[in-house]
Amino acid sequence: MATLPAADPGMLFWLFAALHFAGLASMFLARLPHAKRGHVLGQLVFLSCLMIVGLATMFTIVTQHNCWVWSGTTFSLMAVGGTFDFGHSARAPGI
Repeated sequence: MATLPAADPGMLFWLFAALHFAGLASMFLARLPHAKRGHVLGQLVFLSCLMIVGLATMFTIVTQHNCWVWSGTTFSLMAVGGTFDFGHSARAPGI
């Protein structure tokens, strides 16, 4: 399969760069402590960005675009970072 002839490579680069930045930023925001008001919103934004980055990864692989490595790396970092706890975990006494 060939790349899209109407797609501007410069525009695609900046579009993917913004998508990757938003995805990584949403990962950090979703992992903030639960005391914040926008915690649920942050998780929804993260899940949305995770799905979009996953679709972008599949798109770039199918179209053989050079950004597939960056999309795959961002998707992997988001998947692992979404489970990482940045705060101090509260433990019950005696455990």
